[in-house]
Amino acid sequence: MKKSKPQQRSPVLDESFAGQLDPPRRVVESQTVGGGCISPAWQVLVERSDNGERERLFVKRNSMAMAENFRCEASGLTALAQTGTIRVPSPLATLVHGSHAYLVLPWIETSKRRNGFFEEFGRRLAQLHRATSGDQIGWHEDNFLGSAPQKNAAMQNWPHFVAEQRIGFQVRWAVDQGLADRRLQADCERIMSAMPEILDGRQQGTSLLHGDLWSGNYLCDDSGQPVLIDPAVSRGCREAEWGMIRLFGACPVEFEQAYQETWPMNDGWQRRSSVYVLYHLLNHLNLFGSGYLGQCRSLAAEIVSQ
Repeated sequence: MKKSKPQQRSPVLDESFAGQLDPPRRVVESQTVGGGCISPAWQVLVERSDNGERERLFVKRNSMAMAENFRCEASGLTALAQTGTIRVPSPLATLVHGSHAYLVLPWIETSKRRNGFFEEFGRRLAQLHRATSGDQIGWHEDNFLGSAPQKNAAMQNWPHFVAEQRIGFQVRWAVDQGLADRRLQADCERIMSAMPEILDGRQQGTSLLHGDLWSGNYLCDDSGQPVLIDPAVSRGCREAEWGMIRLFGACPVEFEQAYQETWPMNDGWQRRSSVYVLYHLLNHLNLFGSGYLGQCRSLAAEIVSQ
């Protein structure tokens, strides 16, 4: 999810959180950093109590209401890291301390993107999808797309899942909030009814999806390799990954070419992936308001007319 601008005032970190880690740490120094657009974030240098070694951490903090969001984010990062296909920071802890929730990750040193970065990123993403291929749909629990709930209960087939748990959920939410007009609601209902036809031609099977690959959710580390952060994981058709990539991913054509060379998607994937772009646009409508209504109406009408 593309987030709103971060807070302008620098928050103060309660350094006593480090004593709750395992093993306990002592904060040596900390500084606020970008990358926490929903939650304030810090780079923190700590010293371990067991061996005195120092390490740098990335720490996000928010109200206790975000504890479940942080737990789901950590679970998604762990699932992605376990594939061994692309670098992902393995969570060190999620905890509640005082009146705040915390997510603690190892610090990732980043660098400017080098020549060939997007080709490598495309190959690695295709490897992730291929290594996790199977037939499961959804996820073992609901989680979050940014700060929005994401429903993941398995359905009988993929088109039904997309219709009910993706487009349907977002449209019902938008209607409840008074954000979806009759035209958008009607077009989305048509899309839901026609979902088997709209998604026909895709490769069968599912993969583990990052789920929120906008340009702020991948990094280039100090060795020039891609790194994934802030996922909204589920299992689904890998074409769904391209919803956010197409919307806000800012990935050049060489990224797509490298992906296709590694594990090609079936012809027509660009047309089919418009449904997943719509999912993310509807989510932005629900989170950020009517400024996204025009884009939602335009894309929904385009899908209906195909």
